[in-house]
Amino acid sequence: MSLFVKSAEMAYGEQAALAGVLAGLRPQLSLELGTFTGGSLVHIAAHSREVHSFDLASHRTETLPNVSYHLGDSRVTVPALLDRLTAERRSVDFVLVDADHSRAGVERDMINLLRSPALERTVLLVHDCANEGVREGVRNAILRAGDVAYADLSFVVATGASSLLAESWGGLGMVVVDRTGDLWKLDRGVLDNVHWPTGHRRSLAWRALRPARAVKRELMYQVRPAYRRIFGSRGEKLG
Repeated sequence: MSLFVKSAEMAYGEQAALAGVLAGLRPQLSLELGTFTGGSLVHIAAHSREVHSFDLASHRTETLPNVSYHLGDSRVTVPALLDRLTAERRSVDFVLVDADHSRAGVERDMINLLRSPALERTVLLVHDCANEGVREGVRNAILRAGDVAYADLSFVVATGASSLLAESWGGLGMVVVDRTGDLWKLDRGVLDNVHWPTGHRRSLAWRALRPARAVKRELMYQVRPAYRRIFGSRGEKLG
């Protein structure tokens, strides 16, 4: 594979961080929430023995040999696989979360992951932590789950800044689960940036318009799932 993937929804620096974490971790079993066109999946599959990738609809025209593709609502598909892995006494080594970007959706996906016994020594990377809704959802899940060894939502900081009403995207957050005590040997804790509203310092005007952006965001995510199901599938439906 090439050093960077052009079709990925990640900046080159984010791809480099993803590849670096995977190269150091060398996961046996990885999950990806949010396949889209499969750009990030190329990196994950190259470093993992087995991968399960989830999305609402198929945007792929080809499959990778060590990847199982799961289509449908992550509220159903992700817990079903986690329950199966738990019953088989298997542990997930790595997760990339880049699926539902609504606050409630991100929080739900993260809670399902963090509370699963299948995640006992696991590194999770969360894309788009510069976004207010994504960051709030991850933060809420971390505080509700409580059992994390490390959390840094500015692990990779997004470049650039949005306008007052536009959404910020990009950036990577890192969350580490280590119930065995042998994965994370560094200082444990939740970094202060987990409580920041986004990854950049913002003006008073930007902060004053947070309610307006929240309304806009919720409206967008009410129509997005239907749009994805109707218009989002390109090429073969992957089961």
